[in-house]
Formats: sequence, C-alpha cells, structure tokens
Amino acid sequence: MGLVTSTQLLLPPSSYPVLLEHDARYSDLDPSRRIGRDALVRWFEDARVSVERTRFGADLPARAQLLLASVRVDVLAPLRVAGSYRIGLGVTHVGTSSFAYSYAVFADDECVATGESVSVHAAHGRPAPLPASALAALEELRVDGPAAARPELDPARRVREAYPFRLDVRTRFGDLDTNRHVNNVALAGWYLDGLAELHTDVLGYPTGGPLDGLAPSSLSVQYLDEVRYPGIYQLRVGVVELDETTARYACGLFDGPRCIGLADAVGSHRVLDEDGVVGDLGALLEPFRMRSV
Repeated sequence: MGLVTSTQLLLPPSSYPVLLEHDARYSDLDPSRRIGRDALVRWFEDARVSVERTRFGADLPARAQLLLASVRVDVLAPLRVAGSYRIGLGVTHVGTSSFAYSYAVFADDECVATGESVSVHAAHGRPAPLPASALAALEELRVDGPAAARPELDPARRVREAYPFRLDVRTRFGDLDTNRHVNNVALAGWYLDGLAELHTDVLGYPTGGPLDGLAPSSLSVQYLDEVRYPGIYQLRVGVVELDETTARYACGLFDGPRCIGLADAVGSHRVLDEDGVVGDLGALLEPFRMRSV
C-alpha cells in the first residue's frame, strides 16, 4: 500500500519536542459520535501554527508565506469528545525551502492518531529559501522518523475522466483563510464529503446522512494549486483497490480539466445497519473503480 511513513511509527509522548494540550469540542464530532478526520487536520494545523508563531513567525519576511503542500492523518483508535488530548509535534525533514512535520495524538499515553505534513516557504508565488533563523528553529524541533514524501502517482490521477464519480463543490467565503484561498482543512472536508456522497449514492440516502463506520481510517491530501472564491469545482472519486474488508479510494479536485488537488483514503466497506447486521459495500463499489484513460 506504499512506503513506510512517519504515521506508521508509534513513538511515545516523550519523543516529541513539543506536546500541546488540546480539548475536543462538540463541533469536532462526526455522525459516528467520534472526532472527525477533518477535525484532526484542524488540530494539526492548530499545533503547527502555534509552534511557528512562537518559534519563528517574526523572522519570516513580510511578503513570505508558509503554504501547506500535503497532509496525512491516520486514525488508530476511536477519539471521543470526553476528556482532553495531547498533540505531539516534531520536524522530520528540513530542506532549502520546505520542511516536514510528524504528529501524534495521545489520550493519556495511548497514541490514538498520527499524521504528517509538508510545508513550503514561498515568496511572490514561488518557493523561496528559508531564513537562517527559521532553519535553526526547525532543527531544534527534530524528531526521529522518515520524512513525509509525496508518492509517485500514475499520470491518470490528474485526468478528470479517470474518476467515475463526480460531485460539484461551490466555494464559500467562510472557507477562506488569511492567504485568501480555501483553507486546507476545508479542502480535506471536501474529499470526505465526496466519499460520503459516493457511499450514500450506492446505498441510498438513509435518514440522517451516511451510515456510520464508513469514514476512512486514513486520509492523505496533496494541495497542488490554490482554490479560490468564488468558484465551482469538480471533485472526482474512484475506487483503486478492494479487499475483504477495506476499500482504497482516489480523489481528484479539478478546475475545469486542470487537476488542482489529490487525495487518497482507506476505509472499511463493511458496516452495521440499525439491527447490527453486517453489510458489505464491496460488490456495490465495483462499478466505481478507476477507469483506464
């Protein structure tokens, strides 16, 4: 299923140079009454911004930006709204203009979710060398583990017609961040919406929304270009692989024919209905496999 990533290396809380307390909020819950995947992407953003503001925010040039290139979240155990959590953060790679974080979410000392991200320092819309002071601050945050890396992708992933399922998404003003484009957390939510729409299209539309248990345990997003307001974009979804219990999905975000974002997700296709009976989406998902182009 791909290369080993820092999200698959479980480190104790003491391994992380930064540990931040983070309370769960009711609005973080998804329909399964657990912390949603997009909420975890927001938690990672909160941790990242807090550290960067403290460590080197004032050292970046006025016209510079830190842009998120990719983010990944892996849920290892259910996260509930009761209690508080700790987010561990460390740097696994520092380059000339980019760097990578590793994250872990702890309930007491149990690691219940992990993640990683890559950020790019940009000026005037192009990657720019990080200031020496920022490089020094990042080196102080080092943690063991392989750096996050963008996987090599089949060129078909950037072809709109390769994805059989389509969902049109209109940007909202409330999705914008301080860089005046759609925030990375909102975009992660778009991909989750696309998967939910596929599931409800296959199963019919149960009262109250998608069935519980189908949210992906792993979500990885690549931000290829800015998503602007106003605008209407096409979100495409296809099935890459099915085994006895899980489905692997590919998603693409398109501005006309141009691909501006990609995501991968892995989740169960076996769910419980209201009577506790196991249902299997596998056969129903077969027609939605990625197409040859």
